[in-house]
Amino acid sequence: MTPLRKPVSRESTVRDAGRNVIVTIGPGDIISFRLKGCRKSVTTTLAATFHMAVKAEVAAKRAAKKGARR
Repeated sequence: MTPLRKPVSRESTVRDAGRNVIVTIGPGDIISFRLKGCRKSVTTTLAATFHMAVKAEVAAKRAAKKGARR
């Protein structure tokens, strides 16, 4: 893999408020989200984003398992 030395931005297909979401991954394990055409961004660490994704997956599996029991 190539080490991340400069920010990389990509436009996603996810839409919010009628605008696409722009995702930027930067050095120092930082990830930022903003709406296309807006300057304000929300920044977090990659570790926090990873843990949030794992928790969401576990919650979805528990909900499916609970629904199967009923």
